[in-house]
Order: sequence, then structure tokens, then C-alpha cells
Amino acid sequence: MNLRVSSGVLRGRYIKVPDTDLRPTEEKVRSAFFNTLFSMIEFENRNFLDIFSGSGIFAFEAISRGFLKSFSIEANSKAASGIRKSAEELGIKNKVNVINGDAFSLNFTSLNEKFNTIFLDPPYVLGDKMPDLLDKIIDSGIVDEVCVIVVEGSSETLWQKAGWSVKTKKFGGTYLSVFYNWE
Repeated sequence: MNLRVSSGVLRGRYIKVPDTDLRPTEEKVRSAFFNTLFSMIEFENRNFLDIFSGSGIFAFEAISRGFLKSFSIEANSKAASGIRKSAEELGIKNKVNVINGDAFSLNFTSLNEKFNTIFLDPPYVLGDKMPDLLDKIIDSGIVDEVCVIVVEGSSETLWQKAGWSVKTKKFGGTYLSVFYNWE
């Protein structure tokens, strides 16, 4: 399977997705995510964190649209290797850091970065574990003073934390729960 980068400097370029059981996000949902993100605040020249990265397409879209660096966390070693290979083929390997590991056991502090956008696209069966993972991410100190965290799922992600607001967008059977830390 091939996925197309939908916008930015890499627009129209394709990546090959390794044969895995991963579920790549549809292009219309990716576009809607970035349109929503950029309507909220300017994120160019900042850092993007893609958790449950799968094909890495969100990381590539982020770099294509002006993010400075992107980190991809993916537990599937074949998929993580595919992200590295695609980043090299796109000529952006120095902007994409791939971590082959489990998000639930990862020490996020070890990333040594602050992030302005964090995107989580877990297997839908793990949706009920997202609130605890969001708490772990916030408590790790990697969230910048202005940040958007988005969780893709088959239902809304219900999470409340002081200082965070939420809005939800629905695309067919896909929900994007958009959390942001400003009023």
C-alpha cells in the first residue's frame, strides 16, 4: 500500500507502507486534522510527536507543512523500520526521529524535547487506555506551554485535566478528540 503526502513541500510524494496489520488514517482525516490544527494556532518551526505512528504519514505531513522536527513512536519493528526508510527516501531523515517502542512503557522524558503537537492514533481496542497515557505524557514534562494533543479513535476520548479544553470532530466512524492548553 502507498500513502500520499497531501500538502506542503512534500505534497504529492508517496510512501510505501510495509505489509503489517496497521490501519493507516485516511487522507481526508489527515487533511482535516492539519486544517483544524493550523486554524487554532501557528505551529511552524515547532516539534511534532506522533505516537502509535504506524506508517509515519502524520510525521511526514508535519514536516511537509513546516514543523521543525517530528518524533515517531511505533511498537511494531517492521513499521518503525518502514518509517525510517520512508524518511530517508523523502530526504527528511534528519528531521524525523523514530523510536521503536511501546508508548505505555516509554519514558517520555528521555525524548529531551518539548512538543507543541502530539498525535495519538492507537489501535481502537486501546481507546480506553488513552486517558492514563495522556496523564503520563502531561506529567512527563514534554508538553510545551502551547500544545495541542489529538487522539484518533472509534469514539470520543473522554479525558479531563485542569487547564485543558477539548473539542471533538467526527469523520464517518472516526473521531478526533482535540485537547488544547489555552482558553
